[in-house]
Amino acid sequence: MDFLQRDLLGAWPNSGTVDKYNMETGMKALALFYAFANYAVGVLVVVYGVPWLANLGSLGTIDSNPPVPLDKALLVNTGLLLLFGIQHTIQARPWWKKIFNNVVHPAVERATYMLGTNIVFILLYLYWQPVEGNIWKIENEIGVIVMWVLCGLGWVIAFTAIIIKNHFHFLGLRQAWLFFRNKEIANEQLKESFIYSLVRHPMYFGFLVAFWATPDMTIGHFIFSFGMTIYTFVGIQFEERLLRHYIGETYEDYQKKVPMLVPFTKLGTRK
Repeated sequence: MDFLQRDLLGAWPNSGTVDKYNMETGMKALALFYAFANYAVGVLVVVYGVPWLANLGSLGTIDSNPPVPLDKALLVNTGLLLLFGIQHTIQARPWWKKIFNNVVHPAVERATYMLGTNIVFILLYLYWQPVEGNIWKIENEIGVIVMWVLCGLGWVIAFTAIIIKNHFHFLGLRQAWLFFRNKEIANEQLKESFIYSLVRHPMYFGFLVAFWATPDMTIGHFIFSFGMTIYTFVGIQFEERLLRHYIGETYEDYQKKVPMLVPFTKLGTRK
C-alpha cells in the first residue's frame, strides 16, 4: 500500500502529513454530510408546505390545529412570522456571512442558513394557530377550479425559479460539494433567461400567487398570506440592494428592463 499512499499525497509522507491529510478529508466529508442533511430536510420542508397551506392531507395543515381566539392567534402567529423574518434577514446580511465565514467556513454558510430556515418552518408548521371564520369561501365550482389552478401554477413558477437558479446552490449543497472536490466556491451568475426575463423575482411571485389563490381563505390563512406578503416586499428591497452592490451596472440594467414582481408590467422597474 506504500505506493498508493505515495501517489495520493505526492511524496513519501511522515505521520504528521498523513494525520493532516486525514483530518482535512474528514472535515470536508463532514461538511458535505452536514450540507446534504440540511438540503434533504429543506426539500421536505418546502414540499410539505404545499399540502400544509392548501389544507390537504392528514399530517397537519394551516387550519388543522384547534381554533383559538383572534387575539391569541395574532400574538402567536405574528411571533412565528417575525421569527421567520428575523432569521432570514440576519443570516442573509453580509456582516453575518463575514463573521460566519471567518469563524466556520464559507462551504457550510448556506447550509447553516438552510438549517435555520428548516427549524423556523418546522416551528411554524407545528404551532400555527387557526381562527374560526373565513375572509372568503368560494362555492361556485368554476371559481373553485380557477383558484386551485392558480395555486398550482404559483407553486410551479416558484419551484421552476428555484431549479433554474440552481436549487443545489439555493439549498446549500453545491458549496459543500465544491469544497469537498477542492474547487473554488464561486457565486452563481445572474439569471436573465426564461421566466427571469419576465420578472426579476419569479420565485417570490410564484409563492405569493400560491399563498393567496385559495377558494377557502380562512382567517388563519389570511394572517399567514398577509404577513408573508409584507416580508416579501421588504425582503426584496434588501436583496436588490445587495445585488446592485455585488453585480453593479449589470443588475441595474436588468432592473431597467424587467419588472420586479409582476410580469408584463412596469411595477418595480427601475427608471
